[in-house]
Amino acid sequence: MNDAESAAPLRRQTEEDLRKAILAGRYNAGERLKERELMEDLGVSRTLLREALRQIESEGLVTLVPNRGAVVTVLDYDQAEQIYEVRSLLEAQACVDFALRATHADLRELQDTFANLKACGDKGDIEGCLAFSSTFYDVILRGGGNKVLSSMLKLLHNRIVLLRRTSLSEPDRMPETIAELTDIFTALMARDEGAAGKASVHHVRQAARTALRALRKGAGSA
Repeated sequence: MNDAESAAPLRRQTEEDLRKAILAGRYNAGERLKERELMEDLGVSRTLLREALRQIESEGLVTLVPNRGAVVTVLDYDQAEQIYEVRSLLEAQACVDFALRATHADLRELQDTFANLKACGDKGDIEGCLAFSSTFYDVILRGGGNKVLSSMLKLLHNRIVLLRRTSLSEPDRMPETIAELTDIFTALMARDEGAAGKASVHHVRQAARTALRALRKGAGSA
């Protein structure tokens, strides 16, 4: 095994640790990521860190700014609005695909995941809700079996998580989210593709309304 091959697992782990830290809100949007501090926190070399940052940049989580280095990406209003438009279309189709193609095993997995998601939502556990929301949609995508659709949503995934955090952090949004996801879940378990698609579109539109209002408010107070 050459040096490049032996370094690959460590690079991937560095990418994953950095990705999780950003998605968990450890670093704020617009915050500069200082190389030396990251190297110490992650226990890696400057070379590995920079390789990881380039990968994270390609996913839209950080922006490399000349003479400043890496900063956590700030999603502006227009970008967020466009992401929600695309997400609405893709997730609705994913729900339709799942309703039509899911196996009994897929349905059981969705049921278990939703139970955990709802339990987190009922407790107001934002971190747990974010984690199980991602798993909920992973199950839907796997059960739907549309690999092209999965790839397209994967490109948006990290930015969708950032926007979910913005939306769920708004007062009263959590119970609304759980109610909307319950409608999606119920339609999927009934294999009602029409109702599932409509419930998905409604959920994304409501999430967009909340997140975009928060972004507009934040821009106004900046």
